[in-house]
Amino acid sequence: MTYNLATLDEPTRDKINVDLAASAVAFKERYNMSVVAEQVERDQPAQLRDYFRTRVTFYRQASLNFSRLPYEARK
Repeated sequence: MTYNLATLDEPTRDKINVDLAASAVAFKERYNMSVVAEQVERDQPAQLRDYFRTRVTFYRQASLNFSRLPYEARK
């Protein structure tokens, strides 16, 4: 496996970028930063918008398992 993402084919790079955007949306929502998920979704390639929505849902669910910074004790 290579770590150089530039050597990957274009569809794979697009998918990685969409995944990165989805994780950024979930992160910003978690920390109450201003973000409009619908706007970010419109910025993604049309064929990957369904993938974007599923990844945002995944990251939103995953963030429920983490505490926020600064550290908050679990109840």
